[in-house]
Amino acid sequence: MVFDLEEGLYIFEITLGYRVGESEYMTVPFILRADDANEAEEMVQEYLEINQLANSFWIVEISDPFDPEEYQTHVDEGEKERWDQLEDYSAEDFLEILHSDDM
Repeated sequence: MVFDLEEGLYIFEITLGYRVGESEYMTVPFILRADDANEAEEMVQEYLEINQLANSFWIVEISDPFDPEEYQTHVDEGEKERWDQLEDYSAEDFLEILHSDDM
C-alpha cells in the first residue's frame, strides 16, 4: 500500500456501525487520509450520504491520527493490520455487509 502524499496529512482508522434486525454490529476498520479528525468525520459522513448509506451506517470510532510513513512501517512489520481504504468500497459493497453474516 502506497499513500498519496497529496492527500491529507494523517491516516485515520474508521469503524462503522450498522444494525441487522435488533442486533448492532461493527465493520472492520477502514482507513482514509485527512488533515484532522474533524475532516475525517466529515469525509465519512459525506461518503455515506453520497452513497445513500447514512441511514444504515454510522461512525463508531475514529482512531488517533497516524503519520502515513509510520503507519506504513507498522503494516510492513506486521504490527498493524492492512485495512482497506474507505473510497475503495462501493455502496453495493456496504449493502452486502448489511446482508452478510460474516461480520
